[in-house]
Amino acid sequence: MKVIPVMDILNGIVVHAMMGEREKYKPIKSCICSNANPLKVASTFKKLGFKSLYIADLDAITGKKPNLQLLKRIAEKTGLKLMVDCGSFSYIQPEKIFEVGVEKVIIGTETLQSTKNLKHILEKFGWEKIVISLDAKNGKILTNASEILNLPVEIVAKKFLEIGFKKFIFLDLSRVGSEKGINFSLVEKLQKKLIHGFLIVGGGVKSLEDVYQLDRMGVYGVLVSTALHKGKIRKEDLINFL
Repeated sequence: MKVIPVMDILNGIVVHAMMGEREKYKPIKSCICSNANPLKVASTFKKLGFKSLYIADLDAITGKKPNLQLLKRIAEKTGLKLMVDCGSFSYIQPEKIFEVGVEKVIIGTETLQSTKNLKHILEKFGWEKIVISLDAKNGKILTNASEILNLPVEIVAKKFLEIGFKKFIFLDLSRVGSEKGINFSLVEKLQKKLIHGFLIVGGGVKSLEDVYQLDRMGVYGVLVSTALHKGKIRKEDLINFL
């Protein structure tokens, strides 16, 4: 299993995401990095031994201009494999994101308007390049797409698997930044639905034990931010998860 660090970028700086309440997000305070500059934070993750980085471009997700040049600099300077959520494709097409050196583009259900064009996107770029983020609050999918609105997360996951997607993120927004711990029962349900897929789990990691538990459950990866910046998960803890 892989531990994948997270950067949430808002107004061009790295912020501490807290339970999806974006109006409350503030610049990160970190014991591993001296400031909230995205390039500085990404470089710190590189020095810690990470090979991949998850980035949520909250500027793009909230309908503002995406941070494409910033993403390009991060990719060029660090060599990290970037997976990036830039929000709705109404604002930016996947081609533009790939052009700046991003390895995988994330389609988040939160900004998804419809599922109708997903098969076309999958056929154009391939399942290796596109990751579906199952954005959820309290066990229900968060979305504007009427086809999947208010459905349980595991049912939505099965629908996307049937379309042909194989890489998934389960992002529990009600737990992001909260250190409440992982919703293991829901992760278990998703694992059963996605036996032919790859699942990355994010939201709520509070300690190294959460990482071990997810590893025992057989998930592909886990997204971690707060626990890293607070020093609850350290470099020496990660040797087997990089």
